[in-house]
Amino acid sequence: MNRDKDLKSTLHNVVSYAVLRMETVSDSNIRRCIFQEYREWLGTSIDDWVLALPNDWGKTD
Repeated sequence: MNRDKDLKSTLHNVVSYAVLRMETVSDSNIRRCIFQEYREWLGTSIDDWVLALPNDWGKTD
């Protein structure tokens, strides 16, 4: 049950970030590109895998 809650929270954060990115650009082509980028990540079905980056991604030691 806790894993499902974590997944939903992560998905909410990803979608919120995607919407924020789309809202901050004025060029419709860029918004469309951002939408397509996240659409590919989320897949076509709730049963598809959701790709996630680890929490420490991009951090240097």
